[in-house]
Amino acid sequence: MHKRLRLLSSLALLVFLFPGLAVAATETLATVTLENGAKVRLNDDFTWEYVILETLPATTSETSTLAATAVTSIALNTTSTINMASTSGSKATQAASQTMTASAMSQAELLKSTAKAGVKVTFANSEWDDDGRLGLTFDLASTSSEHYVMVEMDITFYDDSGRKLKTETIKVWKAIFRSPDTYLRKGEQRQSRTFWIEGINASQWTKQLMSLKIGEMNSRM
Repeated sequence: MHKRLRLLSSLALLVFLFPGLAVAATETLATVTLENGAKVRLNDDFTWEYVILETLPATTSETSTLAATAVTSIALNTTSTINMASTSGSKATQAASQTMTASAMSQAELLKSTAKAGVKVTFANSEWDDDGRLGLTFDLASTSSEHYVMVEMDITFYDDSGRKLKTETIKVWKAIFRSPDTYLRKGEQRQSRTFWIEGINASQWTKQLMSLKIGEMNSRM
């Protein structure tokens, strides 16, 4: 697997040195299957992408096709999600649904952490309250010289069959105003508060399938 990763890094460096090779943003340079079965795409913007979702065809009354791929980008300093779709035909009677690939489900633990700009967030614990709400806690660690006061993150939930349920956006870290001791700093490890999520059926979430993506980040000197 390490040889594959070194190959991807070399290809990305080639694009960085010779930008003329990159025609458009996030254009695919290569797709590689790692030894663990996970598929990785290398883009021309120096990012990695784990292919984790596929969209099942919609049921239609006429011949139609709907193909889409959702990928989670995991790079040195960025995580992003990209969707690409093409459609033809009409009169769909049942909406297409996004489902995790078999490879993604077998490597689901990889999706429970995300990193951006030197900050890494990892799923730590889950619990249920008496109202049927799902409680989630996360661990944070920073190698950045920035002092982060806010880190936003998207959590996408999937049921036990891999079907996408919904996405929730949370502020996984929020410092207290003018309280430097609560900033997320280099070398520090902190745990988030518990976030309570509604609308997840406990009986359909026994595998705890989710993917994480860091969004907006605010810092202070």
